Amino acid sequence: MILKNGVSFIVTIYNKEKFISNTLQSIIPQVKKNCQLIIVDDGSSDSSLKITKKILKSHAKLDSILIIQKNTGPSIAINNALEKVKYSHIKLVDGDDIIAPDSADYMIKEMKDLDLDLLYGDWIWKKNPSSYSFTQKYFKATYFKNAFNKIFLSGWGGSSNLMIKTEALQKINGCDPKIFIQDYSMPLRVSGYHFKSQGLKPHRIGISKKIICVGPEFIEDRIITNQGQTLHDLSHAAINFIEEHPNIEKRLVKSCLKKIYRRCLKWQRKKDKETILSLNYMRFLFSYIYFNKNTKKVRYEVFKTWKDDENIRKVDLESLWNVKKIFIYVGLDLLGDALIKLPFIRNLKSIFPKSEITWFAGKGKSEFKKKLNPLVISLIDKIKDNANYGSKVLELFSKPKITEKYDIVFDTQKRLLTTLILKKIKTDLFISSTSNFLFSSIRISFNKEKNLAKQLFSLSNIFNFSQQNKIPNLPVKTTQYKFAKKFYEKYLNKKKVAICPGASVSWKCWPIKNYIEVSNYLLKNNCLPVFFLGPKEINYYKYLQKELPNALFPLQQIKDLSPISTIIFAKFCNLGISNDTGCGHLLATADIPMISLFGPTNAQKFKPFTNSKNIVLNASKYDNDNKIEAIPLEDVIKEIKEFI
Repeated sequence: MILKNGVSFIVTIYNKEKFISNTLQSIIPQVKKNCQLIIVDDGSSDSSLKITKKILKSHAKLDSILIIQKNTGPSIAINNALEKVKYSHIKLVDGDDIIAPDSADYMIKEMKDLDLDLLYGDWIWKKNPSSYSFTQKYFKATYFKNAFNKIFLSGWGGSSNLMIKTEALQKINGCDPKIFIQDYSMPLRVSGYHFKSQGLKPHRIGISKKIICVGPEFIEDRIITNQGQTLHDLSHAAINFIEEHPNIEKRLVKSCLKKIYRRCLKWQRKKDKETILSLNYMRFLFSYIYFNKNTKKVRYEVFKTWKDDENIRKVDLESLWNVKKIFIYVGLDLLGDALIKLPFIRNLKSIFPKSEITWFAGKGKSEFKKKLNPLVISLIDKIKDNANYGSKVLELFSKPKITEKYDIVFDTQKRLLTTLILKKIKTDLFISSTSNFLFSSIRISFNKEKNLAKQLFSLSNIFNFSQQNKIPNLPVKTTQYKFAKKFYEKYLNKKKVAICPGASVSWKCWPIKNYIEVSNYLLKNNCLPVFFLGPKEINYYKYLQKELPNALFPLQQIKDLSPISTIIFAKFCNLGISNDTGCGHLLATADIPMISLFGPTNAQKFKPFTNSKNIVLNASKYDNDNKIEAIPLEDVIKEIKEFI
């Protein structure tokens, strides 16, 4: 669209009922022949919209547009308004500010005289902005020398005090939708536009001492006066800009990242009331001696700093990370190993749903490529097993076998040699718990965590700043799922309890007679015992069938038996009971609550954790020899009562 010579006023409103009337009264007299007024209500929950409609109705001849959107922030509000702009220059106004009566005429004249793309005037805060008397004194605007350096390193900017060429705002694709506050992001992207690619002409920026706008001195819950929100958005805006503009001087990039990093450490110290002996203060001091962090490392620090602040408006975190490729190294990946890693990969994919994930089994085959593949077909994009990589000293001194660059590399094992070999892979972030995270780009602490699945889960949760630890549902819609659904059709009115009575060795098995007693209790309480018997437990089948004629044995109805079969049939159950066995982990993978019975094996290390209702009964509580048969029948039944 060809732009006409004139001014488009864009006013963004969110819950400004106390101010919007005065704001519009300061703008409307300036909406002359070659002007338009675009108002965006950003999902106000007060009477702002009602007041705005009333004012526009009383100025029916005004060239105006009212856009109503859900609350997504001023950046997206401005971008929506930009699509309706028809004039050469844009005057932005926040819904609680008053602008000078001659601001539009003054700014467009100065911009044309100096051939500017962006002009900033001065601004002040007053208790009662509507009573402020703007001076008639004329201030000549000046060209802003080294504008980019000052804006980039000092966080300089504003909104209601600027006027911008429409063409300049279109060139930078409007406001950054990944940033809530645009006051710093917009001038940064305008002044540094030419760093995006070779051959681009720098935009011309001007400044003036003339007061262009007055804002109310104090507003409760105002975004710009929320220092945490301002610093959070300023930091992300700078990192976004660096990642999108590869031609910035390296020294400036380093200075900016260092400033953001220190800002985060200072905020953390202040928030946690840490002393000068704290780790954060040591990190702060060390950054003056040595600093070698890329944008992703610094962005992590920003996320971590404001993770728990509920007053910070955060946009789509996954888009800010911009993680496209993830590499995961595993050593052994047999059935038990793979099941332990499943919560980790499920959580990781929920955090980075658009990323391409490569699963690399360096020391053998991976069950994710074979029997468990249906579980991860939507989670893992590439699986390579039997890679024979990560075990030889010579690999430390030879060229890396993996030449591709990744955004994040996860090392899920803890052997030092393997970790050192993996460190040679090109990546922005290397995550490894080896030697207490000594070689990791990001360090966390799970020294006290003994559970293997939780340890791995913690690696992926490093990047989870949504404050939601719920693992997404596991998709297993296969032909067997339809068969299972039909199998349970006649039992829809009964609760079903999945039971795994076997194990790889006899000393892991709770007595079979106890499982029969449990089953009789279930049947008396209108619940169905559902036994999951693998090849090693087939000798139980006829015995249990005789003792419990009303029990169900789903796996005995399937020809092509696989671990997936157990998971699918268990998904229709309300509870699982199992010894410490692979079958128990398969039940847990079905995301049903579990009662797990442990004998001599380490319950803390191997217990399932994906369901918050899980119960562990440990023989050590009842017997010095940790014999599983010491777990009382009545204690198991007591726990069952809580579920049925």
